[in-house]
Amino acid sequence: MSIVRSIQTLGRGAAAAAVLGLSLVSAPMAQAETDYTFSVSVDFTGPFADIMPNWHAAHRAMVDYWNDTTGKDLGVKVNMAVNDMRYDASVVAKTWPGILASAKPIMHIGMGSPDLMSLMKRLPRDQVPMIMGTAMVGTVWAPDGWHFSFRPTYSHEFAAMLDHLQKGLGEDRPLRIGTVSTQGRAGYEDQVKGVVQLTKMYPDRFEIAGHEWVADHPVTVTNEIRRMLESKPDAIIIGATTTQVIATVRALEELKASDVAVVTASQNGLDIVSESLGLDALEGDYSVFSFAPSMEPGLKARDVYNKYHTGAGKWDLGAAQSAAQMLVALRTLEGAVAAVGADKVTGKAMYESLLATNFTSEMMLGLTPDLDFDTTAPFPVGEIRAKAITVKDGVIVPASDGWMTAPLLEKW
Repeated sequence: MSIVRSIQTLGRGAAAAAVLGLSLVSAPMAQAETDYTFSVSVDFTGPFADIMPNWHAAHRAMVDYWNDTTGKDLGVKVNMAVNDMRYDASVVAKTWPGILASAKPIMHIGMGSPDLMSLMKRLPRDQVPMIMGTAMVGTVWAPDGWHFSFRPTYSHEFAAMLDHLQKGLGEDRPLRIGTVSTQGRAGYEDQVKGVVQLTKMYPDRFEIAGHEWVADHPVTVTNEIRRMLESKPDAIIIGATTTQVIATVRALEELKASDVAVVTASQNGLDIVSESLGLDALEGDYSVFSFAPSMEPGLKARDVYNKYHTGAGKWDLGAAQSAAQMLVALRTLEGAVAAVGADKVTGKAMYESLLATNFTSEMMLGLTPDLDFDTTAPFPVGEIRAKAITVKDGVIVPASDGWMTAPLLEKW
């Protein structure tokens, strides 16, 4: 009896089941999907709660983009185990064992110093690499770690900006640099030490015009800036808090010295400070960082974000930063799949892939220059590059057409 004839002799329900069985036999086998988890530190209830919607929105958009494109082709899906760590090292330390046990992450997406303080020494033992979105500091510049950032130290980023400013002086003399920071805070002091190292290595190009140590959140720094101005600084570096930037800009206005350039990092940058001071007060000032500015024309990452963004948050400097962070993790997974197979990726495979992968600017959707890692440092090796934004005619714009190169800095 033929198959068709057999179906005709069956009841309606049995016939349907037979047809389904035939379709399953004749249909091509669907590719099995393997799920992997990235654990993610966020801060929706601590000091960075105001920027977190934008920061985490870029995480979501990049993961959704990758899952919909490369991940789909590989038969791999990335899930995020998101934990509000409140930017608190004790919370990270307390939460981490549970994350390991339940989420079994192959990569941790860290947020800042609390993740470094709590996990740096644990990561090699737990076999989970960590990617940071913030710049590094000299205190964690050590070999053979499992903690990495796509950014160099803050001092490297400042060095790129200072190199650019010194070349633009129009005079054959060192650029005079002042610093405003907080004493007793290891990360903040380290930024200053790195700038001091720059002046020691290149005394014909850079010199210190003064260090002013102030409170994290000063009401005024007018007396300190008045003292610094006696040494005629060309630029004042502030890599610590937004409040320090605001107080310094106000002091320069009061002392009729607004021609002195203020140079900030990304987390206390022009976009954030302008909410308190307005853009006119920041004319000619800078923020420097080793990723592309969010407003850069033709930035592919922005187009991807706009296509895949869901929920709260908007595209800004913080989102560009966290998008680059997540892309490093996702491209690392691509390399691990190629090396060991789609269903065999582990934290160790991710670590080895990170060291073996050449992260091209194209892979990073234009957010970074080409990146390469090795075991000597927790940040990219080779030529360090950065970009900056400035205020020109009351508008935030890129400060240069291309990447600025940092002079070589020896460890301080």
